[in-house]
Amino acid sequence: MSTNKINSKKLKIISPMVLSMLLLITFVGYWLYNQYYHEKKNLQSNLSSLYHSTNQDAGFILYYKNILKPALNFTDTTNYSKLNIIADKTSVKKKKEYIIALNKFIKSNEKHYTKLFNTIDSKLMVPDSLDKNWFYDIYRIGYKYQIYSTSRINPNQQVTTDTSYQFFQNLFLRKLNKKFTDIKIKKEEEIENLNSDNLNKIKSQLFKRGKLGILLYRNGSAKPKVLLFDNYFLYLISIILPQIIFALVLIGFSIFALVFAYRSYLTQMRLNLLRSDFISNITHELKIPVATAKTALEAILNFGISDDKEKTKSYLKMVALEMNRLDKLTTRVLEHSRLETRQHLLHKEVTNLNDFIDRIRNSVQMIYPDSVKINYENPSEIITLPIDQVYIEGVIRNLIDNSIKYGGKGVNIKAKLWQNENQVFISIEDNGPGIAKEYIDKVFDQFFRVPIGNQHNVKGFGLGLSFAALVMQQHNGKISVENLKEKGCRFTLKFTRS
Repeated sequence: MSTNKINSKKLKIISPMVLSMLLLITFVGYWLYNQYYHEKKNLQSNLSSLYHSTNQDAGFILYYKNILKPALNFTDTTNYSKLNIIADKTSVKKKKEYIIALNKFIKSNEKHYTKLFNTIDSKLMVPDSLDKNWFYDIYRIGYKYQIYSTSRINPNQQVTTDTSYQFFQNLFLRKLNKKFTDIKIKKEEEIENLNSDNLNKIKSQLFKRGKLGILLYRNGSAKPKVLLFDNYFLYLISIILPQIIFALVLIGFSIFALVFAYRSYLTQMRLNLLRSDFISNITHELKIPVATAKTALEAILNFGISDDKEKTKSYLKMVALEMNRLDKLTTRVLEHSRLETRQHLLHKEVTNLNDFIDRIRNSVQMIYPDSVKINYENPSEIITLPIDQVYIEGVIRNLIDNSIKYGGKGVNIKAKLWQNENQVFISIEDNGPGIAKEYIDKVFDQFFRVPIGNQHNVKGFGLGLSFAALVMQQHNGKISVENLKEKGCRFTLKFTRS
Protein backbone atom coordinates (compact mmCIF):
# COMPACT_ATOMS: atom_id res chain seq x y z
CA MET A 1 0.00 0.00 0.00
CA SER A 2 1.54 3.33 -1.11
CA THR A 3 2.24 6.24 1.22
CA ASN A 4 -0.25 8.40 -0.69
CA LYS A 5 -3.04 5.88 -0.10
CA ILE A 6 -2.16 5.68 3.60
CA ASN A 7 -2.16 9.46 3.96
CA SER A 8 -5.44 9.65 2.05
CA LYS A 9 -7.04 7.16 4.44
CA LYS A 10 -5.69 9.04 7.46
CA LEU A 11 -7.14 12.27 6.08
CA LYS A 12 -10.55 10.65 5.52
CA ILE A 13 -10.74 9.39 9.09
CA ILE A 14 -9.27 12.45 10.84
CA SER A 15 -11.32 15.08 8.94
CA PRO A 16 -14.73 14.12 10.41
CA MET A 17 -13.10 13.71 13.84
CA VAL A 18 -11.69 17.25 13.77
CA LEU A 19 -14.96 18.61 12.37
CA SER A 20 -17.04 16.93 15.08
CA MET A 21 -14.62 18.22 17.74
CA LEU A 22 -14.93 21.78 16.40
CA LEU A 23 -18.72 21.48 16.36
CA LEU A 24 -18.71 20.22 19.96
CA ILE A 25 -16.44 23.06 21.11
CA THR A 26 -18.66 25.57 19.26
CA PHE A 27 -21.79 24.15 20.87
CA VAL A 28 -20.23 24.12 24.35
CA GLY A 29 -18.94 27.67 23.88
CA TYR A 30 -22.38 28.86 22.79
CA TRP A 31 -23.98 27.08 25.76
CA LEU A 32 -21.52 28.65 28.22
CA TYR A 33 -22.09 32.07 26.66
CA ASN A 34 -25.85 31.67 27.17
CA GLN A 35 -25.26 30.59 30.76
CA TYR A 36 -23.06 33.62 31.33
CA TYR A 37 -25.61 35.93 29.67
CA HIS A 38 -28.45 34.43 31.74
CA GLU A 39 -26.55 34.84 35.02
CA LYS A 40 -25.63 38.40 34.03
CA LYS A 41 -29.32 39.20 33.54
CA ASN A 42 -30.11 37.63 36.92
CA LEU A 43 -27.33 39.64 38.53
CA GLN A 44 -28.66 42.84 36.98
CA SER A 45 -32.12 42.02 38.28
CA ASN A 46 -30.74 41.25 41.77
CA LEU A 47 -28.71 44.46 41.83
CA SER A 48 -31.75 46.45 40.71
CA SER A 49 -33.86 44.84 43.45
CA LEU A 50 -31.14 45.55 46.00
CA TYR A 51 -30.92 49.17 44.84
CA HIS A 52 -34.64 49.86 45.11
CA SER A 53 -35.08 47.92 48.37
CA THR A 54 -32.18 49.92 49.82
CA ASN A 55 -33.98 53.07 48.68
CA GLN A 56 -37.01 52.01 50.70
CA ASP A 57 -34.86 51.01 53.67
CA ALA A 58 -33.01 54.33 53.63
CA GLY A 59 -36.30 56.21 53.50
CA PHE A 60 -37.64 54.27 56.47
CA ILE A 61 -34.45 54.78 58.48
CA LEU A 62 -34.63 58.52 57.88
CA TYR A 63 -38.33 58.44 58.76
CA TYR A 64 -37.49 56.61 61.98
CA LYS A 65 -34.69 59.02 62.93
CA ASN A 66 -36.63 62.20 62.06
CA ILE A 67 -40.16 61.26 63.16
CA LEU A 68 -40.62 57.91 64.91
CA LYS A 69 -37.80 58.15 67.42
CA PRO A 70 -38.57 61.76 68.52
CA ALA A 71 -42.27 60.89 68.74
CA LEU A 72 -41.73 57.70 70.76
CA ASN A 73 -39.29 59.46 73.12
CA PHE A 74 -41.49 62.54 73.60
CA THR A 75 -42.55 62.85 77.24
CA ASP A 76 -43.86 66.43 77.61
CA THR A 77 -47.53 65.58 77.11
CA THR A 78 -48.59 69.03 78.35
CA ASN A 79 -47.15 70.84 75.36
CA TYR A 80 -47.24 68.88 72.09
CA SER A 81 -46.26 71.97 70.13
CA LYS A 82 -42.66 71.35 71.22
CA LEU A 83 -42.61 68.16 69.13
CA ASN A 84 -40.68 69.38 66.08
CA ILE A 85 -41.25 66.55 63.58
CA ILE A 86 -43.55 68.15 61.09
CA ALA A 87 -42.61 69.48 57.67
CA ASP A 88 -45.96 71.18 57.05
CA LYS A 89 -48.11 73.01 59.51
CA THR A 90 -49.82 70.40 61.65
CA SER A 91 -52.19 71.08 64.48
CA VAL A 92 -51.27 70.23 68.05
CA LYS A 93 -54.34 68.04 68.16
CA LYS A 94 -53.07 65.89 65.27
CA LYS A 95 -49.66 65.64 66.89
CA LYS A 96 -51.24 64.37 70.09
CA GLU A 97 -53.45 61.93 68.25
CA TYR A 98 -50.45 60.72 66.19
CA ILE A 99 -48.31 60.01 69.28
CA ILE A 100 -51.13 58.15 71.02
CA ALA A 101 -51.91 56.08 67.92
CA LEU A 102 -48.21 55.38 67.27
CA ASN A 103 -47.49 54.19 70.81
CA LYS A 104 -50.59 52.01 70.81
CA PHE A 105 -49.58 50.40 67.49
CA ILE A 106 -45.97 49.84 68.57
CA LYS A 107 -47.10 48.23 71.86
CA SER A 108 -49.38 45.84 70.03
CA ASN A 109 -46.44 44.80 67.81
CA GLU A 110 -43.67 45.33 70.30
CA LYS A 111 -41.76 42.13 69.47
CA HIS A 112 -41.21 43.05 65.83
CA TYR A 113 -40.63 46.79 66.14
CA THR A 114 -38.36 46.62 69.18
CA LYS A 115 -36.02 44.36 67.24
CA LEU A 116 -36.25 46.61 64.18
CA PHE A 117 -35.55 49.83 66.07
CA ASN A 118 -32.67 48.29 68.04
CA THR A 119 -31.12 47.12 64.78
CA ILE A 120 -31.39 50.56 63.24
CA ASP A 121 -29.96 52.25 66.34
CA SER A 122 -27.01 49.88 66.59
CA LYS A 123 -26.04 49.27 62.95
CA LEU A 124 -28.04 51.71 60.85
CA MET A 125 -29.13 48.71 58.82
CA VAL A 126 -32.55 47.13 58.22
CA PRO A 127 -32.75 43.33 58.66
CA ASP A 128 -33.13 41.55 55.29
CA SER A 129 -35.81 39.25 56.74
CA LEU A 130 -38.13 42.09 57.73
CA ASP A 131 -41.47 42.19 55.94
CA LYS A 132 -41.94 45.47 54.11
CA ASN A 133 -45.55 45.57 55.30
CA TRP A 134 -44.20 46.65 58.71
CA PHE A 135 -42.89 49.79 56.99
CA TYR A 136 -46.17 50.58 55.32
CA ASP A 137 -48.19 50.13 58.53
CA ILE A 138 -46.02 52.77 60.20
CA TYR A 139 -46.28 55.06 57.18
CA ARG A 140 -50.08 54.74 57.11
CA ILE A 141 -50.35 56.04 60.68
CA GLY A 142 -48.29 59.10 59.74
CA TYR A 143 -50.31 59.74 56.57
CA LYS A 144 -53.53 59.54 58.57
CA TYR A 145 -52.43 62.41 60.82
CA GLN A 146 -50.46 64.29 58.10
CA ILE A 147 -47.09 63.51 59.65
CA TYR A 148 -44.32 63.55 57.01
CA SER A 149 -40.53 63.43 57.08
CA THR A 150 -38.57 66.54 56.19
CA SER A 151 -36.03 64.35 54.33
CA ARG A 152 -37.66 61.81 52.09
CA ILE A 153 -36.19 59.62 49.33
CA ASN A 154 -38.40 59.22 46.25
CA PRO A 155 -37.68 55.97 44.33
CA ASN A 156 -38.40 57.70 41.01
CA GLN A 157 -36.31 60.82 41.60
CA GLN A 158 -33.08 61.78 43.22
CA VAL A 159 -33.32 62.42 46.94
CA THR A 160 -34.37 65.90 47.93
CA THR A 161 -31.26 66.67 49.99
CA ASP A 162 -27.59 65.81 49.52
CA THR A 163 -27.38 64.51 53.09
CA SER A 164 -30.18 62.02 52.51
CA TYR A 165 -28.73 60.92 49.19
CA GLN A 166 -25.28 60.40 50.74
CA PHE A 167 -26.87 58.33 53.49
CA PHE A 168 -28.63 56.20 50.86
CA GLN A 169 -25.37 55.71 48.91
CA ASN A 170 -23.50 54.58 52.01
CA LEU A 171 -26.28 52.16 52.92
CA PHE A 172 -26.36 50.77 49.38
CA LEU A 173 -22.59 50.27 49.38
CA ARG A 174 -22.78 48.40 52.70
CA LYS A 175 -25.50 46.09 51.41
CA LEU A 176 -23.68 45.62 48.09
CA ASN A 177 -20.42 44.64 49.82
CA LYS A 178 -22.28 42.27 52.10
CA LYS A 179 -24.14 40.42 49.35
CA PHE A 180 -21.74 40.78 46.38
CA THR A 181 -18.27 41.08 47.86
CA ASP A 182 -16.20 41.76 44.74
CA ILE A 183 -18.64 43.91 42.75
CA LYS A 184 -17.95 47.64 42.86
CA ILE A 185 -19.85 50.73 41.72
CA LYS A 186 -18.16 52.23 38.69
CA LYS A 187 -20.06 55.45 37.76
CA GLU A 188 -23.31 56.92 36.51
CA GLU A 189 -23.63 57.28 32.75
CA GLU A 190 -26.23 58.91 30.52
CA ILE A 191 -27.80 56.93 27.69
CA GLU A 192 -28.00 58.92 24.46
CA ASN A 193 -30.92 58.88 22.00
CA LEU A 194 -33.27 56.88 24.19
CA ASN A 195 -36.32 57.94 26.14
CA SER A 196 -36.72 56.96 29.77
CA ASP A 197 -39.87 54.97 28.99
CA ASN A 198 -38.02 52.70 26.54
CA LEU A 199 -36.60 50.44 29.27
CA ASN A 200 -36.11 47.26 27.22
CA LYS A 201 -34.04 49.12 24.61
CA ILE A 202 -31.91 50.69 27.31
CA LYS A 203 -31.19 47.29 28.91
CA SER A 204 -30.50 45.73 25.51
CA GLN A 205 -28.05 48.50 24.65
CA LEU A 206 -26.29 48.01 27.96
CA PHE A 207 -25.78 44.31 27.27
CA LYS A 208 -24.58 44.97 23.73
CA ARG A 209 -21.97 47.32 25.15
CA GLY A 210 -20.91 44.59 27.60
CA LYS A 211 -21.92 46.65 30.62
CA LEU A 212 -23.82 45.88 33.77
CA GLY A 213 -25.95 48.59 35.32
CA ILE A 214 -29.19 49.69 36.95
CA LEU A 215 -31.50 52.11 35.22
CA LEU A 216 -32.05 55.24 37.30
CA TYR A 217 -35.53 56.45 36.40
CA ARG A 218 -36.01 60.07 35.49
CA ASN A 219 -39.21 62.03 34.85
CA GLY A 220 -39.74 64.47 32.03
CA SER A 221 -37.30 65.01 29.19
CA ALA A 222 -34.10 64.35 31.12
CA LYS A 223 -31.78 61.76 29.65
CA PRO A 224 -31.99 58.41 31.43
CA LYS A 225 -28.98 57.39 33.51
CA VAL A 226 -27.61 54.04 34.50
CA LEU A 227 -25.54 53.15 37.54
CA LEU A 228 -22.70 51.01 36.18
CA PHE A 229 -20.89 48.26 38.10
CA ASP A 230 -17.39 46.85 37.78
CA ASN A 231 -15.52 43.65 38.76
CA TYR A 232 -18.53 41.43 38.08
CA PHE A 233 -16.85 39.12 35.55
CA LEU A 234 -15.15 36.85 38.11
CA TYR A 235 -18.33 36.75 40.17
CA LEU A 236 -20.31 35.50 37.16
CA ILE A 237 -17.57 32.99 36.34
CA SER A 238 -17.78 31.64 39.90
CA ILE A 239 -21.56 31.22 39.46
CA ILE A 240 -21.22 29.18 36.24
CA LEU A 241 -18.05 27.39 37.40
CA PRO A 242 -19.81 23.97 37.62
CA GLN A 243 -20.96 24.37 34.01
CA ILE A 244 -17.44 25.36 32.96
CA ILE A 245 -15.95 22.34 34.71
CA PHE A 246 -18.56 20.07 33.12
CA ALA A 247 -17.79 21.58 29.69
CA LEU A 248 -14.03 21.10 30.14
CA VAL A 249 -14.51 17.51 31.31
CA LEU A 250 -16.84 16.83 28.37
CA ILE A 251 -14.38 18.29 25.87
CA GLY A 252 -11.49 16.47 27.56
CA PHE A 253 -13.24 13.11 27.40
CA SER A 254 -14.26 13.77 23.80
CA ILE A 255 -10.70 14.62 22.78
CA PHE A 256 -9.44 11.54 24.63
CA ALA A 257 -12.04 9.36 22.88
CA LEU A 258 -11.18 10.78 19.46
CA VAL A 259 -7.44 10.39 20.02
CA PHE A 260 -7.98 6.85 21.29
CA ALA A 261 -10.18 6.01 18.29
CA TYR A 262 -7.67 7.53 15.88
CA ARG A 263 -4.75 5.66 17.44
CA SER A 264 -6.77 2.45 17.36
CA TYR A 265 -7.48 3.08 13.70
CA LEU A 266 -3.78 3.65 12.98
CA THR A 267 -2.91 0.48 14.90
CA GLN A 268 -5.51 -1.48 12.93
CA MET A 269 -4.24 -0.04 9.66
CA ARG A 270 -0.67 -0.93 10.60
CA LEU A 271 -1.75 -4.46 11.54
CA ASN A 272 -3.50 -4.77 8.18
CA LEU A 273 -0.31 -3.71 6.43
CA LEU A 274 1.71 -6.17 8.51
CA ARG A 275 -0.80 -8.93 7.79
CA SER A 276 -0.66 -8.22 4.08
CA ASP A 277 3.14 -8.18 4.13
CA PHE A 278 3.19 -11.34 6.29
CA ILE A 279 0.87 -13.23 3.93
CA SER A 280 2.95 -12.15 0.94
CA ASN A 281 6.22 -13.22 2.57
CA ILE A 282 5.02 -16.49 4.07
CA THR A 283 3.38 -17.41 0.75
CA HIS A 284 6.71 -16.83 -0.98
CA GLU A 285 8.58 -18.81 1.70
CA LEU A 286 6.21 -21.77 1.48
CA LYS A 287 5.95 -21.72 -2.29
CA ILE A 288 9.67 -22.36 -2.89
CA PRO A 289 9.96 -25.75 -1.08
CA VAL A 290 6.58 -26.87 -2.42
CA ALA A 291 7.59 -25.98 -5.98
CA THR A 292 11.01 -27.66 -5.59
CA ALA A 293 9.52 -30.87 -4.15
CA LYS A 294 6.82 -30.92 -6.83
CA THR A 295 9.41 -30.58 -9.59
CA ALA A 296 11.52 -33.39 -8.15
CA LEU A 297 8.53 -35.75 -7.86
CA GLU A 298 7.35 -34.95 -11.40
CA ALA A 299 10.85 -35.73 -12.70
CA ILE A 300 10.78 -39.12 -10.97
CA LEU A 301 7.27 -39.97 -12.21
CA ASN A 302 7.26 -38.53 -15.72
CA PHE A 303 10.79 -38.56 -17.08
CA GLY A 304 11.68 -42.23 -16.59
CA ILE A 305 14.48 -41.79 -14.12
CA SER A 306 13.04 -44.20 -11.57
CA ASP A 307 15.35 -46.88 -12.98
CA ASP A 308 18.34 -44.70 -12.22
CA LYS A 309 18.74 -45.33 -8.53
CA GLU A 310 21.32 -42.60 -8.02
CA LYS A 311 19.16 -39.88 -9.64
CA THR A 312 16.06 -41.15 -7.88
CA LYS A 313 17.89 -41.06 -4.57
CA SER A 314 19.14 -37.54 -5.30
CA TYR A 315 15.64 -36.28 -6.15
CA LEU A 316 14.10 -37.95 -3.11
CA LYS A 317 16.80 -36.42 -0.95
CA MET A 318 15.88 -33.02 -2.42
CA VAL A 319 12.20 -33.67 -1.61
CA ALA A 320 13.13 -34.66 1.97
CA LEU A 321 15.18 -31.48 2.42
CA GLU A 322 12.34 -29.27 1.17
CA MET A 323 9.81 -31.09 3.36
CA ASN A 324 12.14 -30.60 6.32
CA ARG A 325 12.33 -26.91 5.44
CA LEU A 326 8.53 -26.73 5.32
CA ASP A 327 8.35 -28.46 8.69
CA LYS A 328 10.75 -25.92 10.22
CA LEU A 329 8.75 -22.98 8.84
CA THR A 330 5.43 -24.25 10.18
CA THR A 331 7.01 -25.31 13.50
CA ARG A 332 8.46 -21.84 13.95
CA VAL A 333 5.05 -20.21 13.51
CA LEU A 334 3.40 -22.69 15.89
CA GLU A 335 6.17 -22.33 18.51
CA HIS A 336 5.78 -18.56 18.39
CA SER A 337 2.05 -18.89 19.02
CA ARG A 338 2.54 -21.34 21.90
CA LEU A 339 5.20 -19.20 23.54
CA GLU A 340 3.05 -16.09 23.17
CA THR A 341 0.17 -17.77 25.04
CA ARG A 342 2.60 -19.24 27.59
CA GLN A 343 1.57 -22.78 26.72
CA HIS A 344 5.22 -23.82 26.43
CA LEU A 345 7.25 -24.24 29.61
CA LEU A 346 10.96 -23.46 29.43
CA HIS A 347 13.49 -26.07 30.51
CA LYS A 348 16.12 -24.02 32.28
CA GLU A 349 19.50 -25.39 33.30
CA VAL A 350 22.59 -23.68 34.68
CA THR A 351 24.80 -22.94 31.68
CA ASN A 352 28.38 -21.81 31.22
CA LEU A 353 27.65 -18.85 28.94
CA ASN A 354 31.32 -18.43 27.94
CA ASP A 355 31.45 -21.84 26.27
CA PHE A 356 27.79 -21.65 25.16
CA ILE A 357 28.29 -18.52 23.04
CA ASP A 358 31.67 -19.71 21.75
CA ARG A 359 30.07 -22.95 20.47
CA ILE A 360 27.35 -20.98 18.65
CA ARG A 361 29.97 -18.68 17.07
CA ASN A 362 32.06 -21.62 15.83
CA SER A 363 28.98 -23.36 14.44
CA VAL A 364 27.86 -20.33 12.41
CA GLN A 365 31.43 -19.49 11.33
CA MET A 366 31.75 -22.97 9.77
CA ILE A 367 28.71 -22.25 7.57
CA TYR A 368 30.18 -18.92 6.35
CA PRO A 369 33.97 -19.52 6.50
CA ASP A 370 34.94 -16.74 4.05
CA SER A 371 32.05 -14.25 3.66
CA VAL A 372 31.39 -13.57 7.34
CA LYS A 373 33.75 -12.77 10.20
CA ILE A 374 32.45 -13.33 13.74
CA ASN A 375 34.51 -12.06 16.68
CA TYR A 376 33.72 -13.07 20.24
CA GLU A 377 34.83 -11.04 23.25
CA ASN A 378 35.02 -13.75 25.88
CA PRO A 379 35.52 -12.48 29.44
CA SER A 380 38.17 -14.03 31.65
CA GLU A 381 35.69 -14.76 34.43
CA ILE A 382 33.25 -17.66 34.11
CA ILE A 383 29.64 -16.49 33.86
CA THR A 384 26.86 -18.97 34.52
CA LEU A 385 23.10 -18.52 34.31
CA PRO A 386 20.02 -20.79 34.29
CA ILE A 387 18.58 -20.60 30.75
CA ASP A 388 16.66 -22.70 28.24
CA GLN A 389 19.62 -23.46 25.95
CA VAL A 390 17.46 -24.36 22.93
CA TYR A 391 15.53 -21.09 22.92
CA ILE A 392 18.43 -18.79 23.83
CA GLU A 393 20.60 -20.41 21.14
CA GLY A 394 17.75 -19.80 18.69
CA VAL A 395 17.62 -16.13 19.72
CA ILE A 396 21.39 -15.63 19.32
CA ARG A 397 21.46 -17.48 15.99
CA ASN A 398 18.57 -15.36 14.76
CA LEU A 399 20.41 -12.15 15.63
CA ILE A 400 23.54 -13.37 13.84
CA ASP A 401 21.47 -14.49 10.80
CA ASN A 402 19.82 -11.05 10.63
CA SER A 403 23.25 -9.38 10.65
CA ILE A 404 24.33 -11.65 7.81
CA LYS A 405 21.10 -11.13 5.80
CA TYR A 406 20.96 -7.36 6.13
CA GLY A 407 24.68 -6.60 6.50
CA GLY A 408 25.65 -7.00 2.85
CA LYS A 409 29.04 -8.19 1.67
CA GLY A 410 31.98 -8.35 4.05
CA VAL A 411 29.89 -8.15 7.18
CA ASN A 412 31.72 -8.20 10.50
CA ILE A 413 29.85 -9.44 13.57
CA LYS A 414 30.96 -8.98 17.17
CA ALA A 415 29.56 -10.98 20.08
CA LYS A 416 30.21 -9.87 23.64
CA LEU A 417 29.45 -11.32 27.10
CA TRP A 418 29.72 -9.45 30.42
CA GLN A 419 28.05 -9.12 33.79
CA ASN A 420 27.32 -6.25 36.19
CA GLU A 421 26.32 -7.08 39.78
CA ASN A 422 23.15 -9.20 39.40
CA GLN A 423 22.73 -8.64 35.66
CA VAL A 424 24.19 -10.52 32.68
CA PHE A 425 24.47 -9.06 29.17
CA ILE A 426 24.99 -10.60 25.72
CA SER A 427 25.32 -8.28 22.74
CA ILE A 428 25.48 -8.90 19.00
CA GLU A 429 26.59 -5.98 16.84
CA ASP A 430 27.47 -5.61 13.16
CA ASN A 431 28.77 -3.07 10.68
CA GLY A 432 25.71 -3.18 8.41
CA PRO A 433 23.43 -0.32 7.33
CA GLY A 434 21.57 -0.21 10.66
CA ILE A 435 17.82 0.30 11.12
CA ALA A 436 15.90 3.39 10.01
CA LYS A 437 14.86 5.58 12.95
CA GLU A 438 11.14 5.36 12.16
CA TYR A 439 11.25 1.55 12.38
CA ILE A 440 13.68 0.92 15.25
CA ASP A 441 10.88 0.90 17.86
CA LYS A 442 8.78 -1.56 15.84
CA VAL A 443 11.28 -4.34 15.04
CA PHE A 444 10.05 -6.46 17.98
CA ASP A 445 6.40 -6.30 16.85
CA GLN A 446 4.88 -9.54 15.60
CA PHE A 447 5.06 -9.95 11.77
CA PHE A 448 6.85 -6.63 11.38
CA ARG A 449 9.55 -6.29 8.75
CA VAL A 450 11.13 -3.11 7.51
CA PRO A 451 8.96 -2.27 4.46
CA ILE A 452 10.67 -3.23 1.18
CA GLY A 453 7.54 -3.60 -1.00
CA ASN A 454 7.03 -6.91 -2.79
CA GLN A 455 10.70 -7.86 -2.79
CA HIS A 456 11.91 -11.19 -1.43
CA ASN A 457 15.69 -10.96 -1.64
CA VAL A 458 15.69 -11.10 2.18
CA LYS A 459 13.76 -14.11 3.44
CA GLY A 460 11.60 -14.25 6.55
CA PHE A 461 8.20 -13.14 7.71
CA GLY A 462 8.72 -11.00 10.78
CA LEU A 463 8.64 -13.56 13.60
CA GLY A 464 12.31 -13.83 14.62
CA LEU A 465 12.68 -10.70 16.75
CA SER A 466 9.18 -10.85 18.23
CA PHE A 467 9.95 -14.48 19.16
CA ALA A 468 13.23 -13.32 20.74
CA ALA A 469 11.33 -10.72 22.79
CA LEU A 470 8.93 -13.42 24.05
CA VAL A 471 11.80 -15.75 24.98
CA MET A 472 13.57 -12.98 26.92
CA GLN A 473 10.31 -12.05 28.64
CA GLN A 474 9.93 -15.60 29.92
CA HIS A 475 13.53 -15.44 31.14
CA ASN A 476 12.63 -12.28 33.12
CA GLY A 477 14.91 -10.38 30.78
CA LYS A 478 14.75 -7.84 27.98
CA ILE A 479 16.06 -7.40 24.45
CA SER A 480 16.91 -3.95 23.08
CA VAL A 481 18.38 -2.47 19.91
CA GLU A 482 20.34 0.67 19.10
CA ASN A 483 22.08 2.08 16.05
CA LEU A 484 25.82 2.59 16.41
CA LYS A 485 27.30 6.02 15.74
CA GLU A 486 29.79 4.83 13.20
CA LYS A 487 27.85 2.12 11.34
CA GLY A 488 25.60 -0.86 12.02
CA CYS A 489 23.47 -1.71 15.03
CA ARG A 490 23.69 -3.56 18.34
CA PHE A 491 21.16 -5.97 19.89
CA THR A 492 21.56 -6.55 23.64
CA LEU A 493 20.09 -9.36 25.75
CA LYS A 494 19.80 -8.44 29.44
CA PHE A 495 19.20 -11.15 32.06
CA THR A 496 18.49 -10.40 35.73
CA ARG A 497 19.49 -12.99 38.30
CA SER A 498 16.59 -13.90 40.58
